[in-house]
Amino acid sequence: MIYLVNYNKKSQIQHSDRKSKSLIFIEAGRCLAVDKIIALLRELTVNDLEESSVQIIGQKNWDAAKIKTPGIRFHKLD
Repeated sequence: MIYLVNYNKKSQIQHSDRKSKSLIFIEAGRCLAVDKIIALLRELTVNDLEESSVQIIGQKNWDAAKIKTPGIRFHKLD
């Protein structure tokens, strides 16, 4: 299952008048908990994460190995 998640960084909110959302693709099992997403994003953003902004905005039952788009990077959560 592929999940599409968006979030805000704290530094982007403080230095900008408008909120600029970041986007991440996550490969995981059928049930993805928000707390696991937040833990991953804390690690990727070096704790520069506005936790209340994390949203799962889409999901699709696709196999990430079959997606051959160089601009997309998948993060795997078990």
